Amino acid sequence: MPVTTACITGGEIHRQWQAGSIRGEFLGPQNTPFGPSGDLFLANSEDAQYYLLARCGIGLAKTSPSGINHRANIYALKDLGVQCVLAWGSGAAITHSVAVGDIVILDDVIDQTNLRDITFFENSPLGFLRQFPVFCPGLRRIVGEVLHDIRLIYHGAATAAITAGPRLETPAEVRALATMGAEIVTHAFAPEMFLAKELQMCYSALCYVMNYAEAGSRQPPLGGALFESMETQNGADRIAGVVESIGRIVANVASVAQETTSTCMCRQIQNQHIEQYGLPEDWRQWITQGEV
Repeated sequence: MPVTTACITGGEIHRQWQAGSIRGEFLGPQNTPFGPSGDLFLANSEDAQYYLLARCGIGLAKTSPSGINHRANIYALKDLGVQCVLAWGSGAAITHSVAVGDIVILDDVIDQTNLRDITFFENSPLGFLRQFPVFCPGLRRIVGEVLHDIRLIYHGAATAAITAGPRLETPAEVRALATMGAEIVTHAFAPEMFLAKELQMCYSALCYVMNYAEAGSRQPPLGGALFESMETQNGADRIAGVVESIGRIVANVASVAQETTSTCMCRQIQNQHIEQYGLPEDWRQWITQGEV
């Protein structure tokens, strides 16, 4: 059976792979017209196979958020036959109704990035697409059911502000984002989500809360190894448990996603352009035609 589900995650996947927490085959970077993708792994579980793609490395090899080759990553997954993408990343809670260690299924974003390649179609109209629903409703539903079954604490909807990074946000910026309706702030997910939509892929984003956003006090924001002060060991333990659960989450999603999303509207979002411009069946030619 073809592998149609992938998870785009952070450098923590390298640590889990090295520790033997995830089994499978290391595929390495994939060559694309946009350059090499991040490291790819083909993971095996009892119920499903799925791809894991690392956005960045670890340690000093970790790529700046604006230096990630998002177009290569999404192209590589599409080229491998992936239809459903579950994105995974950390974020900071702007609202205290979300706790450190919680998982949030995003349902909307405020994109504050400006240094990233945001489309496959810079020289054609194929990137002119409606952005509602922002994330695949069917895949979001599957993810929620999986988190419920695993009994992880999660929130079924939230708006995330996506900032450029790598620096963290100032207190004034956090207050401004709050007035815009953001509940989470993160450096992940954009423009992945828009690129996946352009290639008619289902995409859902899971954000785990690493800390609270900057409040403007001398006390560092609580949560995560990034900060020197942790109010309780419980917060660190919760984050570690959530990070270690990613393989199980993706495996469970992969076991049902192919069948339940096969008729998803995400697969038809380019239909109007296909008809209007007489696009070929091969999506790769959409990109090369746009360059002419």
